[in-house]
Amino acid sequence: MKDRIAKSVFWIVWSRGAVQVLSFLSTLVVARLLSPADYGLMALAGMWTFVTSLVAELGLGAAVVQFQDLEDCEVNTCFWLTMSMAGAGYLVLYAAAPALAAWFVNPMLSDVLRVTGLSLPLVAVRIIPDSLLRRRLQLDKVSKAEIASVAVTVPVVLGMAGYGAGVWALVAGAVVMPLVQSIVSFWFVRWWPGLRIGSRRLHELLRYSLATLGSRVGWAAYQQLDMFFIGKLSGEVVLGFYSMAKLLANLPSEKISVAVLQLASPVLAGLQADRAAMRTSFLRGLRLVACLTVPLCLGTGLVADDLVDLALGDKWTTVVPLLQVLCLAGLIRSLDVLLPPVLFARYRATFMFWWTGGLLLIMTFVFWAGAAWMGALGAALGWLVVYPFITAWMAREGLRELEMGWTTLWDQVRPVAGAALIMAGCVLVVRWGIPGSDFEHRLMRLAAASGLGALVYGLGMLWWARPLVREVAEVAGWILRWNRLASSGVQSLAPNPPRMTEVRKSARSVN
Repeated sequence: MKDRIAKSVFWIVWSRGAVQVLSFLSTLVVARLLSPADYGLMALAGMWTFVTSLVAELGLGAAVVQFQDLEDCEVNTCFWLTMSMAGAGYLVLYAAAPALAAWFVNPMLSDVLRVTGLSLPLVAVRIIPDSLLRRRLQLDKVSKAEIASVAVTVPVVLGMAGYGAGVWALVAGAVVMPLVQSIVSFWFVRWWPGLRIGSRRLHELLRYSLATLGSRVGWAAYQQLDMFFIGKLSGEVVLGFYSMAKLLANLPSEKISVAVLQLASPVLAGLQADRAAMRTSFLRGLRLVACLTVPLCLGTGLVADDLVDLALGDKWTTVVPLLQVLCLAGLIRSLDVLLPPVLFARYRATFMFWWTGGLLLIMTFVFWAGAAWMGALGAALGWLVVYPFITAWMAREGLRELEMGWTTLWDQVRPVAGAALIMAGCVLVVRWGIPGSDFEHRLMRLAAASGLGALVYGLGMLWWARPLVREVAEVAGWILRWNRLASSGVQSLAPNPPRMTEVRKSARSVN
């Protein structure tokens, strides 16, 4: 267990870092070659393929990770169910494409949807082998599959964008990436689907997976609601600006959160019967995530105008106010990333289903009203103002499962918040003192604000949160020397033998 965790941390950090740097740089290049309308058209297509792919999965990938004693026939059943649903989903999307294009008054959307829809079966093929690797904590192999997919996809997208393919460059990337990732995942897992299917506990498996599916579909629909209403009420150009702002705002929090979730979900599933160990792992993960995402989100919002002007050019200036609001919303979202894995590990999938349903219902009205009132900026403000109150509901249930209170939660992030606020003050002073009249001054101001902000934040953490700094240094040691991992550093992550029957009974009584 220690070796697997250490190896996973090593590969997750380095691979995610390399992948995100490469993706970010390629995004900047492609954004200069394509128009906001191209990104808006791809955003319209992407929100339909994304939701359809989640429905096709049926939540069975999460069930494969959670139920750690599945037999071969049960795994085969999960695979063929996902493939059948993916095929049906593509046929539905293919038939509905003309109607969706007419609804959004964009004839080209029909062709784009029919091609990007090919990603549905390609993603479905990968779900079970990828979940098997995660259950075994072989996240180094998951990371290698991601690296391979990005390494193949980026040259394809850049090449097509350079030759003037327009939106089809983005479409090609949406199809090539899951194809490569599926091939590599099968190569690593050394498992092939068989024809022997069936299970005596299929009802229990499907009950958990369908509740997980419902929560994921609700969450996916919620994530696309803002773009749906903006695209309908404001048009594809405004949607292109908004989608770029959302992409940039989510880079610090979402990418770190994805890396954390890759390890947290299987580890917490293994700790499902030991609340004390789950609480220790949760708090440690929360501290580590907060000390990274809080200054990154806050800092990105403070230097948004210089960042957009230098990285994307004058044609993307409209993005700046959207980016500033979405950075603050992303900061809040980054702090709740570990709550769903806790609830799923405790078999609270039914609660998560109802929570996401309530979230979807409330935010539908919020995004519609915001987009009708102030366009893209109104939808962004909806994220910032309303979402934290709904998150408090989920946090309360997660804290109950961990048997801890709000005070304990605040104690973990208080030093980070203090250091980040002082950092923000210093950045504002630098921006006030250096004018941004031309390219050179903007570049100098961005470099000075970023450098001073990082220095002040680091000193603040050393002053107020030395134990957290030691934890960060410990994890850095895992990353740089994973084979020398100190045993004391992972004791809280090593699961005891799970008493799954007791956990399920407890979860049913809570539900």
